[in-house]
Amino acid sequence: MLSVWPSGRPAAAQQVAPNRANSYLFPTEVHDARAVWVNPAGLGVSREASVYAEINVSDPGARGRLRQINGGFNSRGLSLGYQRDILDNGARGTTLRLGLAGGSQGLAVGFDIARYSGSGVNATGWDLGALYTALPQLTVGLVAANIGQPIVRGLRQRFTFIPGLTWHPGPLPPLAVSTDARITGGSVESYAFGLGWRTTSTSSRWPIEIIARMDTDNRLRRGAFALGFSIGGQNRGGVVASAPGDISQIDGLSVYGLVTREAVTGRR
Repeated sequence: MLSVWPSGRPAAAQQVAPNRANSYLFPTEVHDARAVWVNPAGLGVSREASVYAEINVSDPGARGRLRQINGGFNSRGLSLGYQRDILDNGARGTTLRLGLAGGSQGLAVGFDIARYSGSGVNATGWDLGALYTALPQLTVGLVAANIGQPIVRGLRQRFTFIPGLTWHPGPLPPLAVSTDARITGGSVESYAFGLGWRTTSTSSRWPIEIIARMDTDNRLRRGAFALGFSIGGQNRGGVVASAPGDISQIDGLSVYGLVTREAVTGRR
């Protein structure tokens, strides 16, 4: 996948280095190990096991710098994620995130606890999430992020609500339309809008997914763009690139690998 770092967020918040998955995944569409960073409820949507790894480089090319390494696993709703950040001025940051989720009859709920460390940092935060399949084509979700408002590198991570939805139009089930909003302090901070197209393993030997995403501020002014591509089914690889709102350059590039396995029913 290719994507954008949500520059609609305040610059100070970006210094805390959110997980890369938040720049290209929506809280209503991720159901594998990466959900521990986006919406912990996604860990409990299906009885699956998954493991992934991702690296992110800023300003790809001759001036490129390694910025983030992250990975994690999920086993039927129990998840652990690891993130290592290489920040400016030689600072280093580490985040460990433990998630737990479960679901039944279209409703999934989950929580995670995040531990921040590195370069004098020692803080803990919580997230809660929920997902509900309101209709076969419509999923809605809500995340309450940064419960406890931990202070990381001198910056308070503000308590934030993130409502979102994903809709699959009836005539075009491979197409997904997603949106979310970040609400902090009683006001909307930013919006995100996305489109995704995924082929199935029955229609193609090598399923592919293409996504496009735009992040804006609360006045719908463009902040970042995303365009993405991944290939594979249970064993998937993708590339993620990001650009600012004026699309003047590619300011970030990441690659990831994801392996998933669904639980087999009827086996004892």
